This record gives sequence, C-alpha cells and structure tokens, in this order.
Amino acid sequence: MEAYREKFSCSVQVLDPPRPTQGCREAASGPRILFFSGGTALSRLSQTLIRYTHNSIHLVTPFDSGGSSAKLRQAFHMPSVGDIRNRLIALADRSIPGIPEVCQLFAFRFPRTGTLGDLRARLERIVWGNDPLVTR
Repeated sequence: MEAYREKFSCSVQVLDPPRPTQGCREAASGPRILFFSGGTALSRLSQTLIRYTHNSIHLVTPFDSGGSSAKLRQAFHMPSVGDIRNRLIALADRSIPGIPEVCQLFAFRFPRTGTLGDLRARLERIVWGNDPLVTR
C-alpha cells in the first residue's frame, strides 16, 4: 500500500486564506439580511453590501424569462441560471486572486453576430482552455 501512495503523490501549494474586503474588518460580524428578488433588482446594492456584511441571504427566483436565459431554459428544459449568475458575480469578493477573472468569464456573452462556425469555435476554445477568458 505504501508503494501505491508514493507512485501517485503530488505537492500542493496552499494559498493564503481569503481576507475580508479591505477597510471592512467587521463585515464578517455584520447584520443578517434576507433578500427575495430577481437577478438585476439588487445587483448594485449587492456589490456594495459585501463591504458591510457577509451575512446576507439572497433568494433569487430561477424563472427569468428574458433574453438568453429564456432560450437556454427552453432548449435544455432547466431553471434559468442568468439571475443567479448575476447575483453571484455581484457578491464575489474581487480582492481574492482569481475571482475577477472568474467574474469576467461568468459575465461573458457570445456576440449576436457571427457565423455558427465562429461561435462554435469560440465555445470550443473556452471549453478546452485555449481562450483568453480561461488562461491556465
């Protein structure tokens, strides 16, 4: 068994633990707030809110019927994820390394113009990590 472990061992670099957003040391013990809303209703407020409290709960409905979300919902027979995605982006702590890049990827939208071949090629580059949005 010991030889098996040595064969598959690897080293891992542990990053520093995340810190609360600079200037808001008390956010971890901030007020508890509950929100019921759609995705865009509290986007700006959510971006500001994270500086004052990390104790907010957001109940976002998965029934967005507009734009791309509606098409994805119909094509894949699933709840809409656009509003939830927008709220996660708004609440993300961008002071943590790598988070701004993840937010940029989540906020990406394919252009309305372009051939199906161009759009598929871009999607494949994103999936395989060969696109500037997903550098390795």
